[in-house]
Amino acid sequence: MKRSYRYIKVPGEEKRYFCVQQNPVRLAWVLFCNKDTLLPMIITNEVDKWPQQSIKKQFVDCYVTFRSNIRKLIAFMNYKDKNSNICSAVELPFYGQICVLVNKGYKIFDLRRGIALKVYRDDVDILTIKNEIECLLKGSLFDFAPYIKRWNIDERWYEEDYIGGSLERSNEPRNTQDMLTRFSEDVIPCLGKLTSQHSPVIENSADYVTNLKNTMEDISFWRSGIDESKMDTILGFIRSAVDRVRSEMKIPFYLVMTHGDFCPANMLNTKKGLKVIDWESTAYRSAMFDFYSYLFFRPLHQNLPLDKLILEIREALKLYVDKLNSIDPDISQN
Repeated sequence: MKRSYRYIKVPGEEKRYFCVQQNPVRLAWVLFCNKDTLLPMIITNEVDKWPQQSIKKQFVDCYVTFRSNIRKLIAFMNYKDKNSNICSAVELPFYGQICVLVNKGYKIFDLRRGIALKVYRDDVDILTIKNEIECLLKGSLFDFAPYIKRWNIDERWYEEDYIGGSLERSNEPRNTQDMLTRFSEDVIPCLGKLTSQHSPVIENSADYVTNLKNTMEDISFWRSGIDESKMDTILGFIRSAVDRVRSEMKIPFYLVMTHGDFCPANMLNTKKGLKVIDWESTAYRSAMFDFYSYLFFRPLHQNLPLDKLILEIREALKLYVDKLNSIDPDISQN
């Protein structure tokens, strides 16, 4: 019989679970020495009022984190000593110090072995698991992505390298110049490698935009919370844009390898440079797909005014087109 491991969620945690079958000393080491990578990204629309490099802010952050981790450690030890009840717990087939609730399942982190292991929920169908693993294998080709080591589709899991680093914080807005410098030095090289790794797929432009329109009309999850008049406005704009493209000459449209969710929430700053995680949505798309995924993160999660976003897009686009032109002028001109 395969062994199972119990993971509990202590007060003060939203998505993280701690494995009961571990020494509290090891958990303390994880909490205090490896907290960045193992913290799930919490999206917020509140702009940080402290200057990013403020010494006072750093001190306050350290104090709050230390106090919070002490409380979590005490709650964990009380549970092990049977002195308290934990309202939420899960049983998983693999050991790690921490697991995090993620899309379609749980991701287990075993820092001793240097691995991250995803276990899918029972209600996720096998075809979905197979498709995601195929996407992860494509991502493994890049030096800025984790390498997928093992997987078992029937048993509903895969194992990849653990990447240690600090998250790109969504609630700490950079000014425009800092963002453009970051984009030029770290982000564009990743986008360039994605574009150059495989030969592009050529599709008819009219067919491409028609497929996009049909997808947008069929997706229901993004419509929740939007009233009918606004929905009509959005879909009307999409349809008019598609009609305009279709009225032009039918030109070839270049599709390149893309990450699919290329944003700071999936980026880690490491000693070896920028690393990108969560490659389950890898596919051939427009070369602009990941570009806009990265830039649209700012107005959504940093309250960046749209007029500033437009200026940033114009400046970033010049840098990106220059890179594309050095890789494949046809893609750049297209």
